[in-house]
Amino acid sequence: MFIVLLGAVIPRVLSAAPPAQDGLELMRFKASEKSEAMYILRATGCREAGDTCRLELELSEGTDGTRKARLPDGMAHGLRKESRGTASSGSWTSGEEEQSVTTSVQPVRLEAGEWGLLVTQQSGFEHVHRRHRLYAVKDGGVTEAWNGDENFAGPETSHVGPYPLAPGSPVEGFYREYAFLSADKESGEPDQWKLDAYRWDAAGRKAVTELQHRPERHAAIIGSFKTAQEAIAYRDGAQLEQACASRFLVLESKPFKRLTPGLFIVTKIHPEKTASEATLKKVGACNPKVSGYVKAL
Repeated sequence: MFIVLLGAVIPRVLSAAPPAQDGLELMRFKASEKSEAMYILRATGCREAGDTCRLELELSEGTDGTRKARLPDGMAHGLRKESRGTASSGSWTSGEEEQSVTTSVQPVRLEAGEWGLLVTQQSGFEHVHRRHRLYAVKDGGVTEAWNGDENFAGPETSHVGPYPLAPGSPVEGFYREYAFLSADKESGEPDQWKLDAYRWDAAGRKAVTELQHRPERHAAIIGSFKTAQEAIAYRDGAQLEQACASRFLVLESKPFKRLTPGLFIVTKIHPEKTASEATLKKVGACNPKVSGYVKAL
């Protein structure tokens, strides 16, 4: 991790250029394979401590310089670039505790020769919230083509990412995976979990719901019960001092077509079957009284 100080030239930082009048260029992302067009992420409007940076996306070959997209949350002066992620993605953090904001960008191939950008902004400390956006090229500029914010109503988590629509296809869809963590002894209610999938409608220049080719998910299930209260009690009892069932959800089985309806399951969900199998081995080694099975959702 290193620090990019806005208003200063940092040597040997490949993803940050010296600041121009219109702001500090943070990183460039490919927009098209048919041209040299690039998305440019800039931080503007701040040059010293106490300033708030506006984050903007523009197109390097835009026909109209005013067609920029502004990200929802600003960031404090002094962005820190995170080392995690791939060479084609980027992540920046600024601020402390409740004032902290992290902006992460990952490309998604919307068409065979065209890319969009999935952007997540995470803010807060004890109560973390996330805003998700898809940005795409339209009419020679950058536009917001989709958003999927959290509800900001309680303990929740979500993330987005690209996935292949079909084996061998260069075109990708993208998903939003969401969980509302409400299951506890006081509420007696189950958690909520949802996976939404989308693809790009090239004709309409918009994101649409994808129903046929959805990303895989596999549930590591360690118990099924008739009531949510029983499932919550079992999950809590499986914890031991080592938190053996940490981050397991209590979910109603009805929304899942491959599960027996009318039950409440104690589960942890992964994209890969092998990850779910590893989860069962780990929880079983932690608490030998716990066992389970893997089910594709």
